Amino acid sequence: MPPTALALVAASVLCHATWNLLAKRAGSASGPVFVGMWSAVAALLWAPLGVWTLWTAWTSLDWRTPLFIGAALVLHTGYYLVLQRGYRVGDLSVVYPVARGTGPLLASSVAVLVWHERPGLLGWAGILALSVSVALLGLRKASSGIGYGLLVGVFIAAYTLLDKQAVTAAAIPPILVNWGTDTLRALSFTPLLVRRRAQVREVWREHWKSALGTAIFSPASYMLILTALTVAPVTVIAPLREVSVVLVVFLGARLLGERDMWRRLVCAFGVVLGAAGTLLGRS
Repeated sequence: MPPTALALVAASVLCHATWNLLAKRAGSASGPVFVGMWSAVAALLWAPLGVWTLWTAWTSLDWRTPLFIGAALVLHTGYYLVLQRGYRVGDLSVVYPVARGTGPLLASSVAVLVWHERPGLLGWAGILALSVSVALLGLRKASSGIGYGLLVGVFIAAYTLLDKQAVTAAAIPPILVNWGTDTLRALSFTPLLVRRRAQVREVWREHWKSALGTAIFSPASYMLILTALTVAPVTVIAPLREVSVVLVVFLGARLLGERDMWRRLVCAFGVVLGAAGTLLGRS
């Protein structure tokens, strides 16, 4: 694995854990308002880099670019809205690992049932580890929000496959994919934010730090991972990225006071190992 890819993944893990912690802290805020608000901030903050990238890459783009970015807008927006709802009703240390574990599990299930792939012994072990880990996270009463975590995992599986094609097959710069979707989301949410401007002011007053941090770290984390995918295979990048599950479970316990840390940490390790097994078993 190239050292550059490893550094990109490590930075992405830290950024991803940070913005999810901030989004959870704003979980009491209205989901659409908070998502629209931080998307607008992100569109402005990343505009210089986004415009420069669009300018320099303009001649290499084709008719597929708006199609990919439009599809990414739908999937990423659904992901953020469902995730924010999950954080409003459930623990960070439950919703996050369930979401991160469901993506590889779904991708492997589709490969087996639809495309008749044979994962091999390592792949089947990974599928089993993912299934058991996700199930254990939802056993207790404290595990509310697991349904939202499962749905978030569906969006993760879908947009990962789509965006991988966007940056490889269509050669769209990762920065343009992320900034384009954030900007279009901010524009599409503008009428809502105008109608609810009193609520926007309230949410901003209470959660402006979370909104600003999410606007910085969420785009950064995904652009880093998309960049890593251009220099290393997904079967290497994806399992390493799942290390963020363990970090987030630990942060949920230490910084948010969430209970049952050790059981959830064991399940989180199961998610990481399961994701590695399912992806490496298919390689």
